[in-house]
Amino acid sequence: MKYPTLRLVALFAFVVPVLLGVSPAPAQFGGFFGGPKIDTISTDDLHKMLVQKQQSEAKAREAGKPVPLADFVVVDVRSEAEVNVSVIPGAVTKAEFEKNAEKYRGKLVIPYCTVGGRSGAYAKELVAKGVKVKNYQGSILKWVGAGLPVVTLDGELTNRVHTYSDRYKIPPKYEQVTR
Repeated sequence: MKYPTLRLVALFAFVVPVLLGVSPAPAQFGGFFGGPKIDTISTDDLHKMLVQKQQSEAKAREAGKPVPLADFVVVDVRSEAEVNVSVIPGAVTKAEFEKNAEKYRGKLVIPYCTVGGRSGAYAKELVAKGVKVKNYQGSILKWVGAGLPVVTLDGELTNRVHTYSDRYKIPPKYEQVTR
């Protein structure tokens, strides 16, 4: 038998916990072996949701009615340096989301980052807390790849996009920021 120690480790790591009714592998191995399945949202679907939200808010304002609350929230999980450059219109920062968690209770949470890795990890944290989540896989790079607008935290249109690293490329109509 080749590698008997490895087989023994596999037995203790996977079989014994299952027999005990627990599954420590995802926690012990950083989610390498899975964890909860996280649904994703496409750029088109996210864009449609944001446009519909904006249109219903504008109609309410025109009619002098209260602005309806959306049943979702888009959360930018990038660093402060990144979000200070630009965000997807309508997004809130992770800090704002967590500070006002009660305001967003029961809503679909759509996290994003640069490409979807950090937002995917955050989505798993939220799912573990019972939050309904769809990760925006591809994140802001996919958003600008589709030629969609980005704004500053003050809501002003901008063409600047923080890409975390210069290894990522964005369309020429945007200004790439890495620091």
